[in-house]
Amino acid sequence: MRRRVVVAAVVVALVAGGALFARPRLEEVLRARLEKEAARRGAEASIGEVRLGLWPPLRLHDVAISKSGLRFEAKQVDCFWRGRTRLNVSEAVLHGPADLSLASELTAWDLRGAGGSWSLALVLPRPGLLVERTVAPGENDLAVRLSDLPVDRVFDVRRGDRALLEGGTIRGSARLTDAAGVLAFDVELASSAARLPALAAEGDSDPGLGAPMQVELRAAGTWRRPEKTLDVPAFSAAIAGAAVSGSLAVHDLGADPAVDLSLEVERADFATLLQSTGVGAPAALEADGKPTTAAADLGSASLSAHAQGRLSDPASFVVTQDVRFTPPARVPAVIARLRGDFVHEAVVENGDSHVVEVARASPDYIPLDDVPPLFVRTLLLAEDAGFYGHPGIDLRELPAAILTDWARGGAVRGASTITQQLAKNLFLTRDKRVGRKVQEVPLAFLLESSLGKKRILEIYVNVIEWGPGLFGLRPAARAYFGREPRDLTPAQMAFLVCLIPAPVKYQSSFAHGTPGPGLRQLVDALLAKLRSVDALSEDDYRAALGETIVVRGAGAAPDPAAPAAAPAGAAPAPAAPSGPTAPSDPASAAHEGGRFEARSAG
Repeated sequence: MRRRVVVAAVVVALVAGGALFARPRLEEVLRARLEKEAARRGAEASIGEVRLGLWPPLRLHDVAISKSGLRFEAKQVDCFWRGRTRLNVSEAVLHGPADLSLASELTAWDLRGAGGSWSLALVLPRPGLLVERTVAPGENDLAVRLSDLPVDRVFDVRRGDRALLEGGTIRGSARLTDAAGVLAFDVELASSAARLPALAAEGDSDPGLGAPMQVELRAAGTWRRPEKTLDVPAFSAAIAGAAVSGSLAVHDLGADPAVDLSLEVERADFATLLQSTGVGAPAALEADGKPTTAAADLGSASLSAHAQGRLSDPASFVVTQDVRFTPPARVPAVIARLRGDFVHEAVVENGDSHVVEVARASPDYIPLDDVPPLFVRTLLLAEDAGFYGHPGIDLRELPAAILTDWARGGAVRGASTITQQLAKNLFLTRDKRVGRKVQEVPLAFLLESSLGKKRILEIYVNVIEWGPGLFGLRPAARAYFGREPRDLTPAQMAFLVCLIPAPVKYQSSFAHGTPGPGLRQLVDALLAKLRSVDALSEDDYRAALGETIVVRGAGAAPDPAAPAAAPAGAAPAPAAPSGPTAPSDPASAAHEGGRFEARSAG
């Protein structure tokens, strides 16, 4: 008996010794085999080190796997076998496009199945996530199920070095089925206490996240590879303050994509929406002299919109919209005061302030009735052709603006209405952040429903900037041409309107007294638009094209060819050739309390 024990011990020792001696070779073979298997499946893998042992039986160090624009990295992966495979993954990161990443410190997973079909279930730090892949003849199916998973305890979602979102507790499912060249997807997710990225300024070191909220998302559709067609017949999303639904179809992807998008916003409560996106209500809004709180009523809106066109041709997009705004029960005091005389403190680029008195007693003020009709027509044609047909926002210009900016790699073309521009000038900062654009929307609705079109246009021409420290049409006409607005020629009117998008930037374009070629081209293009709508006769148009625009400095001697300036409040003299007048104001009456509606198409 003793002899058998000794023999057995010797055999075990020899096997153990042989295993220890052969282990480095086995580890190297296994590492090469794993990398080769990944390559066979279309992925690129690298493993820094493979370690065989008693516990864990298999350990992988510095794992990296790349496929289809995704890259998975893990500091360490331990593998166990207990009737099923258990994977413990340490310091893992999944890198995606646009600098997105999904990271976890330590997770444990149960892996079942072999070959093409398998399932992967999260065990630690807590169950709640199951990923299943099923392979059948001619069909691959990938399903993800979440059962009240506190995502933030498991994963850290980032873009670059910034937290992108906090998912809260998520439940729902997502399924992807690939069969016969058709990729079908079905997503239904709901999250409590989710926090989405705050809409902060460009260049902020940390934009932060918005307030916790309920989020629901549903979408189903197909991607047909042979036809290069994406079809999403129904999608919906709900967050605090808004519920959105619609459909999307994209044809000829990869060639000349054609887009057909329908959108329904059932009700957007602006105060709640601004809070949930981290923007907050505009600081300038006040109610009874007190700062607006997150619970303040800023009104609500519903929207139906349809957009159709080709991405290669922004002008091809046809957009119809039906926007309805319900004002708050009480108009904010800072909006209501605009119905009468008021003083506006404008902040210029260097941070200095300039006081603009919007009152009939001011020598710089000009009532809308005294503005030449041709100037009004020129202004609307250049800045907001649909001014009299929208309730403050106009989606018809949005696709062209987005696509133009995208194609040129920056903010080139805007889609703000005159009402939005006025909201920005009166209440918001100059920065180009998305959050500021979002704040413009409820402000524009409030201005429209409280003031009406005529008053909005009247305030606009009196407060917008026309040059460094130069605000309002009357001071601009005097500074540049030594004339009153009623005495401006069509070319001078077009010149002033062309300055509006960049009144300070364009100063160098006429530093020598006449517009440079680029600015003159803009002026002539605007004159051509006036001619195309018969706002100018052919003779007036030709005369305007041939006119040399001479820009005078502020404080220069009056133009001897200009009529003498009339005292403030005096009856205006006949205007320059004006063509058809601006449309009458269909929305001049204030709408307090009730519902303001606007429908537009085109």
